[in-house]
Amino acid sequence: MTQATTKEVLARTLKQMMETTSLDHITIGKLSAAAHINRNTFYYHFDDIYELLRWTYKQDIVLQLQQYTQIDRWEHAYQLMLDYIADNKAFCQHSLRSVARDLLENFLYSVATDMVARVVVSADPNTPAKISHAITDFYAWAIVMQVIQWLDHDLSESKDDMIKKAEIVLNGTVANAIRNGHAIYGI
Repeated sequence: MTQATTKEVLARTLKQMMETTSLDHITIGKLSAAAHINRNTFYYHFDDIYELLRWTYKQDIVLQLQQYTQIDRWEHAYQLMLDYIADNKAFCQHSLRSVARDLLENFLYSVATDMVARVVVSADPNTPAKISHAITDFYAWAIVMQVIQWLDHDLSESKDDMIKKAEIVLNGTVANAIRNGHAIYGI
């Protein structure tokens, strides 16, 4: 197996195991056995299970969404993120309920930041960096918390309703926040 293939097998095996088992109960030994590799092979590629989880999220979420950088509307990127979570519900829920919760939050934040930054640029391409960062950070964390709550409630709301909730807040209010930022910072 090539290095990339071995990493992919480990990631796929981790996701399969997390369909029924919490991350905190998956050991390197069990994961290696399920992936039909030895423990040393695991440690050749990853330091620990959290590094594998981080790598898996990076491959699944960040790199996959980077191919959609030409998406004109943030709603499409949000839809892709929600689709991923729905398609990998148990994996995401077990990540969220483990000591590695921050890994999922950070990857969601990375995607949400890109989405909100597009809204800021769309509202005013000349927004000063200080204002843009403040707005992007605030709204990105709001989206992350919305998604985490959605996961906590077993995806009980439809994806369309999730997008509409974000739309209520993002459409129009970002332009107003930019104006407020100019007034507050005197820029």
